[in-house]
Amino acid sequence: MDGIPAGRSIDIELGGQEVITVDLENLDPNPADVLDLLKEGNCKIWVWTKFAGEYWRRGYLEAAERIAISAVDCEKSTLSFAGSTDMQP
Repeated sequence: MDGIPAGRSIDIELGGQEVITVDLENLDPNPADVLDLLKEGNCKIWVWTKFAGEYWRRGYLEAAERIAISAVDCEKSTLSFAGSTDMQP
């Protein structure tokens, strides 16, 4: 490893065929691309909260809030969709 510490990153799997690595040390202040990846990758809630926390730590409070709200919205729509299929006769 040439004495260089490994950076912090998260891998997001897209469709089981492609993996995107996001470097947590170099987050774009605009979370639009991260939000797209999280949605496309159908990421678990812990991944959403990890990103929201990282943005918060860097002082990007509006971006952190956007990610957190989007996580709740995605979770609600997932639960709503799952619940609607269970209620059919």
